[in-house]
Amino acid sequence: MNYENPQIPEGINVGRDNALIEFLRLAAGLAVVIVVLAAILHLGGSALARLIPFETERGWVGERNAPGIAPIASGRGDIESYLQELGDRLAVEMDLPPGMDVRARYVDLDVPNAFASLGGQIAVTRGLYERLPSENALAMVLAHEIAHVRARDPIAGIGGSASMLIVLSLVTGDAMRLSGAFANLVLRGYSRRAETSADERAIEALQSLYGHAGGGDALFETFARFRDERGETEIPSLLSTHPLDADRIARLRQAAAGWDARQQPLLPLRVPAHPD
Repeated sequence: MNYENPQIPEGINVGRDNALIEFLRLAAGLAVVIVVLAAILHLGGSALARLIPFETERGWVGERNAPGIAPIASGRGDIESYLQELGDRLAVEMDLPPGMDVRARYVDLDVPNAFASLGGQIAVTRGLYERLPSENALAMVLAHEIAHVRARDPIAGIGGSASMLIVLSLVTGDAMRLSGAFANLVLRGYSRRAETSADERAIEALQSLYGHAGGGDALFETFARFRDERGETEIPSLLSTHPLDADRIARLRQAAAGWDARQQPLLPLRVPAHPD
């Protein structure tokens, strides 16, 4: 009996799909897996971080400036005292839990900005304070940041980011690159939800303190005007950590729809940005 090796057909080991298409398909699948993993890690890390008692978080910071707050002496203790006094009034209206309070910081930076950090510290930059037209707009700023403190957003953001970086580094060995390319999309989504919720709580605080939400829209008009002055274009909502300014302005104007500025005029800033 004789045996012969059969003729092997040509092209049997050649894939039918284009190599580039196959690579893109695999890359897209990897991206989806990473984004889903990042979402799970961020949710878990954020939830665990929120379980840390506020007193413990405050103890980590102590009397120092919290992370993200530049230790720049403004020389305007009168403004910082004003921010603290107004913040304390808003905190009462926002019913902070026992043992939780806020500490206002006035940061000597020209860029208009405000943010909440660890330990209940909230910062308002000189650039923002100088551009605000009324106390009502300032109250919107402070109430928004107090809402972040109340929701434990600062520590939750740190916990979520830390958990992603730790686990992704174990899986891939290069978490920084992955988090920047894919996981950051998840962080942006969560941030937008936190920002929208903080806006809603701030509107309620303004209505409770002043009887209306008028003047709050000037905050986001200030941010939009600053970008226009610099020739910058607002980032689309999908790629931004914040809702669009136009959407926030519309929401605040709707909340102030029944406000009569003649009967309830806006209040001026009690401490001028530029002393005589």
